[in-house]
Amino acid sequence: MSWDDNDETRRKLRRWFGDFIPEDMFRTIEEMMQRMMSEMNEGKLFDSETFEEMLRNPEGTSPFVFGFSMNVGPDGKPIIQRFGNPPVDEGAEPSSTLEPLVDVVEEEDEIIVVAEVPGVEKDEIKVRIKGTSLTIHANNTERPYHKVVELPAKVQKQDAKSAIRNGVLEVRLKKA
Repeated sequence: MSWDDNDETRRKLRRWFGDFIPEDMFRTIEEMMQRMMSEMNEGKLFDSETFEEMLRNPEGTSPFVFGFSMNVGPDGKPIIQRFGNPPVDEGAEPSSTLEPLVDVVEEEDEIIVVAEVPGVEKDEIKVRIKGTSLTIHANNTERPYHKVVELPAKVQKQDAKSAIRNGVLEVRLKKA
């Protein structure tokens, strides 16, 4: 894939994302994707025997979910946020938790945190607020989500309200 001015892929991405994404960010994303693909081809992420064993005997293996979302911040600059349980470098300990995709919406008098936690029931979710940090933790053996979110302002934790519906957790917090 090439990002020169005549490239059809680049023109399509520009139409979709607009002009707010700097050229170097496109190059960074391209390099990340190429590195991941080459590592998969070289067997660094999975070797074929390990992958085949996971397919034959899935007990004890965590699902492999990894991605990123891209939004525009209030300053007009892109914000890239990762989620899931990404592959780890050789020798590193894999995480036993999944990282949910989270959006933080700041309104005039409140902050709304929305997290995708499919497969988790209301009684399995714990939400803690300490200072400007909100921690989401799911006690679910199959889907052990965990995420610490930095809030854009201090909040009144006694007025916090949360609801979960169809695997989407919404936490509403009044600003302090």
